[in-house]
Amino acid sequence: MRVFAVDYQFLSCGDVFTRGLMNAAETLGIDYLHDEWSSPNLNAQIVLTQPDLLFVVHGRRFRQAWGSSTRFDVRRAVWLVDEPYEVDDTERFSAWFNHVFVNDRATLHRHPGSIYLPVCYDPRVHYWRVEQPRWRSVGFIGGANGRREAVLAALSRANLLNYVIGGQWSDPDVNRRCLSPNIPAPLTADFYRETKIVVNVFREQHHFNRDGIVATAMNPRIYEALACGALVVSEPRSEIAERVPELPTFNTPDECVELVRGLLADPDRLQHLQTVCAARLSGDTYAARLRKVMQASMGEVAA
Repeated sequence: MRVFAVDYQFLSCGDVFTRGLMNAAETLGIDYLHDEWSSPNLNAQIVLTQPDLLFVVHGRRFRQAWGSSTRFDVRRAVWLVDEPYEVDDTERFSAWFNHVFVNDRATLHRHPGSIYLPVCYDPRVHYWRVEQPRWRSVGFIGGANGRREAVLAALSRANLLNYVIGGQWSDPDVNRRCLSPNIPAPLTADFYRETKIVVNVFREQHHFNRDGIVATAMNPRIYEALACGALVVSEPRSEIAERVPELPTFNTPDECVELVRGLLADPDRLQHLQTVCAARLSGDTYAARLRKVMQASMGEVAA
């Protein structure tokens, strides 16, 4: 089977989906070609390739640039990875695809016939070595929002926060800990491998979600940091309770401070929780996701 994938570069995580799916295709032995949605010769490449499946990540920019064209006379699938935050927009174009995969079960009803396909991690990038020292205590990598800043500021003032990457931050305590506005995915993994606790606060802004559908899904940070051997402490979500019930969660900045302080003071408990949580998600790789896409779209079971 031959797949042509249309890539999308994300503001926060960059090309992590691109790299993950490339590595997954190699693992599964799939004939896999790909290019950016913005490539001026994208249509010519697809015509020349004659793929069995056109697999689009994210979808909006591709649809705006190419989706009205009748030149894509191939089976089409899209992986919507920003649900439910952008569901009003994705609902407008998802029906153009033969197969729709969504990262959050909360919007399955908005895309008839869609299939739940959560985010994941790339084991070629996100891994850890037992002998590698973790000399960073607590860190966060991601864009800024109000809830994130409140949590990180509380940790910083308690002298528990080692570093922040991302932003932009308005709080001076958080800004002082910020090492960079952005870093590539492989370097993010390096930081996670050096960190004991990675803080997770979810996205806040809903750009296209007029009904206020509540998000239920975990984000890539949880999968990736756990795979790199760090323990994640997170805001609660229903998917966490369902899939990783041992993952430590908090509701307020003060709760986060006390939770992190207690875990750092008890390294045996920290390590036990990390091991259990990582094991729960160990099979959630890009190869597993791409295999499901192929099975659902083409009836193919990859090796």
